[in-house]
Amino acid sequence: MAVLAAALLLWPFAGLSWIPWLIGLAALIVLRVLRLDGPLRGWDLPLAGLAVVIGLMMSTGPWAWALAASIGVLLAGLAQLPWWRLAAVGAVLCLISGVGYGLSAYQARIDAEQVAAQAGNQIRTELGTSRFDTVLPALARAVADNNPARFCNLLVSDAEPRFVAASGSADCSSAVVRLASQVRSPREYSQPKAAITEQTGGWIVDACAMTWPAPEAGPQLGRFRVEQAGLGGGFVVTDYQPC
Repeated sequence: MAVLAAALLLWPFAGLSWIPWLIGLAALIVLRVLRLDGPLRGWDLPLAGLAVVIGLMMSTGPWAWALAASIGVLLAGLAQLPWWRLAAVGAVLCLISGVGYGLSAYQARIDAEQVAAQAGNQIRTELGTSRFDTVLPALARAVADNNPARFCNLLVSDAEPRFVAASGSADCSSAVVRLASQVRSPREYSQPKAAITEQTGGWIVDACAMTWPAPEAGPQLGRFRVEQAGLGGGFVVTDYQPC
């Protein structure tokens, strides 16, 4: 009963996964097939239950164990009412372990978001252009084609939030769509010329004074800092300033 109670208390913290239960069932079948239930004198079922508990513990963390144990103490105390001391201890333990579990879950979510952001930047790095002087044409072509994904994939680090803030749009895709609506000649807009100044570790592209084969083919984009993302990586935009 103790093993079953521990498993049931841990189960929700493991995302209600059935895998630990299947492991316990497999362990029980192996013990019965090998005819070890006799020598174990009835301990085969508790051992299978222990396998379930171990599997659930491996799927959770120390704060989940503490919170599950605290809930167990609280339930045991509620079962002894009106003797309230054990229930009070369980309630205090639930409060402490609940706060710890919540903080650990929040930190885990923050870490996962950081990993996802780093992975996204790595993907963008691989999608960068092959030369520094082709970044601006790639951006202009993305605007002319109304392709926000292609445009935004070239903006890394602080470039994207600064571009979004300067545009007054909700996100990068909306900002690109707004620029695309101002393009008057998509073909010519895809062939801009702008001054490029080399700086330490990168280049500044002055896309506030772009010129095209046809005059005023579309909106000016701003000033971009272009860098190579790592050894052998593509060239991407790492900073942005509005005109």
